[in-house]
Amino acid sequence: MRQLLTAILHFLLRHALQFALFIAILLAGRLLLAEWRAYSASSATVAALRLAASGADSHGAGLAAAATARVNALQHASQTAIATRLEQVHAQLRQLRAQQQPSLFALPLPDAETLARHAQDEATRRVDIEVLAQEARYLGALQAALSGEDARQTLARRHAEHVRAYAALQDNIRERQQLEAQHPLAARLPGSDAYAQLSRLEKEGQRLREINLQAYNAWLAQRARTGNAARPAPFAIDDQALAAALAPVQKAIAAGESQLARNWIARWRAPVLDVAPTAALLVLSAILLPVAIKALFYFVLAPVASRLPPLSIARELHLAGSSLPLPPHGESRISAVSQALQLKPGQQMLIHPEYLQSSPVSSTKRTQWLLDWRFPFTSLAAGMVALTRLHSDVAASVTISASDDPLLEIAVVRLPAGSALVFQPRGLVGLITDTDEPLAISSHWRLASLHAWLTLQLRFIVFRGPVTLIVRGCRGVRLERAGQGRSISQAATLGFSTDVLYSTLRSETFIPYLRGQQALLNDRFDGGDGVYLYEETPRHGKQPGKAGSWFEGATDAILKVFGI
Repeated sequence: MRQLLTAILHFLLRHALQFALFIAILLAGRLLLAEWRAYSASSATVAALRLAASGADSHGAGLAAAATARVNALQHASQTAIATRLEQVHAQLRQLRAQQQPSLFALPLPDAETLARHAQDEATRRVDIEVLAQEARYLGALQAALSGEDARQTLARRHAEHVRAYAALQDNIRERQQLEAQHPLAARLPGSDAYAQLSRLEKEGQRLREINLQAYNAWLAQRARTGNAARPAPFAIDDQALAAALAPVQKAIAAGESQLARNWIARWRAPVLDVAPTAALLVLSAILLPVAIKALFYFVLAPVASRLPPLSIARELHLAGSSLPLPPHGESRISAVSQALQLKPGQQMLIHPEYLQSSPVSSTKRTQWLLDWRFPFTSLAAGMVALTRLHSDVAASVTISASDDPLLEIAVVRLPAGSALVFQPRGLVGLITDTDEPLAISSHWRLASLHAWLTLQLRFIVFRGPVTLIVRGCRGVRLERAGQGRSISQAATLGFSTDVLYSTLRSETFIPYLRGQQALLNDRFDGGDGVYLYEETPRHGKQPGKAGSWFEGATDAILKVFGI
C-alpha cells in the first residue's frame, strides 16, 4: 500500500511539474510573440514615417524651387495675371484643405503599407498647403504694391462712403430725438402715429448702423492694404515654416522611437547585429581551424615523423639493452584480479595502501611519503604518495588487489639486474626493491625529436633493475615481444624495454582521427627481443570532447609531456 501511494504521489508530482512548466513556456512564448509583434509594428511605423518625412522634404524642396521661379516671374506681370494666379492658388488651397482627414500620426497606426501611403500623402499635402499659402501671401502683397495708387483712391472712396453712412446715421438719430421730444407719450403708445413713425426710424437706424459699420471695416481694410503698398523683396520660401508643417510627422516619429526604446528586442537587436559578423567568423574559425590543424598534422607532419629514424633509448643511455623475460607458453597476458607476491628478507615493498589486500601480521609497515625524493613532482603527479613501506624478517606472502575498482587488474613485471624499462608512472601501484640498494630511476628529455613533439611525450622515465614493478591496467595488462614491428594505441602504452626501437606511426584513416575517435599517431615498437607493456582497455584519452573531459584531457596532456 505504501509503495502504491508513493507511486501515485510521484506520478501526480511529475505531471504537476510538467503542467507548471508548460504554463511557463506558453506564457513566455506569448510574451515573446507580443513583444515581437510590437517591435515589428513599431519598426514598420517608424520606417514608414521616416520615409514619408524624407519624401516630403524632397517634394518640398522641388515645390519651393518651382514656386520661387514662378512667383519671381510675376514681378513685372500685369495685375490681371497676378490676380489670375492668386485665384488659382486660393482654389488649390481650398481643394487641399478640403481633403484633410483625421490624423494618421496617432499610435497605434495601421499596417505598414497603408501607413506609408497615407503618411506620404498627408506629409505631401501639408507641404503643398504651406508652399501655396506662402505664395498666396506674397502675391497678395505684390498685388497691393502694384495697385498702390488705386488703393489710395479706393481708400478715399471708402472714407467718403463711411462719412456719408455716418452722416445718415446721425440724421436718423436726430429725427428720433425730435420725435420723442415732440410726442413723449404718443411715441411710447402702440397704435399711435408717433409710435409707428418712431418704429420706422428705429428700423432705419439699425440698417444705417450696419451700413456704417461695413463702410468703416472696408475703410480699415483698405487702409491696411494701402499702408503696406511698398514692393516686397524677391520671393523666398520660409524654410522654418515649411519644416513646421511636418511637425506632426516628426512628433509621430519621436513617439514611435520612444515606443521602440522600451522594447527589449529593439534594445538588443543593434548590439547583436554589430557583433554577429564577428561571432559568425569565430564560429566558422572554430569549425574550420581544428579541421585545418588536424589536416596539417595528419597529411604533413605525421608522414614526416614516420620517415624519421626511431628512438633508441638503450643507445641514448649507453645501456647493453638487456630485455625482459616473456611469460611462459607464449602468453602475453600477465595480469590477474589479484597477485600473491613473496617478500623475502632483505627486500621492501612500497605499495598504495588501497591495493594492499592482505599481509602477514609479523611484517613491519611504515609510511613513505614519496616514491623517490629526487622526483617529487613525478611522485605527486603519478599518485605515488603516502605509500606503505613493508618489510619482513622472514619470507612473507603479500596479496595485492585493486579492491576499489572491479575493472583493474594487477600485473607483476620483474626487471633483472642490467635491464631497464621505460615506464609511465601512472600505471604504477607499487614496487619491490632490495633494502640495501636505492631505487634506480632516471629521467631523460628528448626535445630534438619530432616523434616526441607530435606525441607530446618529451620526457622518458626509466626504471632499472633489479626491481619488481607492480602495475595496474584496465581489463588486464599484456607483455609482448616487438619482433618485426608492432603498433598499438598510445593511450594503452604503459612502457617498453630500452632495447626497443621506438617510433610513431600515423593512424590508418583520417575521418576517425578528425572525429576524435583515434589519436593522430600510434606507438610503434621494433627490435627482435624487445618487449612492450600495455593495458587492454585504456581509460586515458579514450573519449575526447565528451562533457566534463576537457580539463581531464588537458591534465593528461601535461602529464604526458613529463612522461607520467
